[in-house]
Amino acid sequence: MMKVMVMCLGGFSSSALVNHLNQEAKEKGLDKEVEFLFPRSGRNRFDPDNMPELVMLCPHMAMYAKQLVSEHPDIPFYIIPTRLYGMMAAEELFEDAQDVMAGFKETGMNPFHFEGEGVAIRIKRSVSHRKWLKTQQ
Repeated sequence: MMKVMVMCLGGFSSSALVNHLNQEAKEKGLDKEVEFLFPRSGRNRFDPDNMPELVMLCPHMAMYAKQLVSEHPDIPFYIIPTRLYGMMAAEELFEDAQDVMAGFKETGMNPFHFEGEGVAIRIKRSVSHRKWLKTQQ
């Protein structure tokens, strides 16, 4: 099971998002494949007993990405595109998580971003990157 932490500044939007994503994952039968986590210990502290494989940052966390990577260099970080963040779609975020993990393992880029998506706030897609690529063919 992939553990994906969703992190924001105050915890308000990310806690609501995590609850929604886990409920949707359960409804879609993805709950055996992914668990979305909320950092209950604070923005810079991770629970050593429940470490994420990937951290997805809410769009407004982009300015902290490099600092977080320096504090946790072995964990891939990904800034959620603004529209995708607003959609709160578990399947789309899970697909991005899978592709981010693969991309991180291949390139070591951290924070990871897909080609042409270096600035999350400029990304216009509201589906996973792999689905978006299919529409571009």
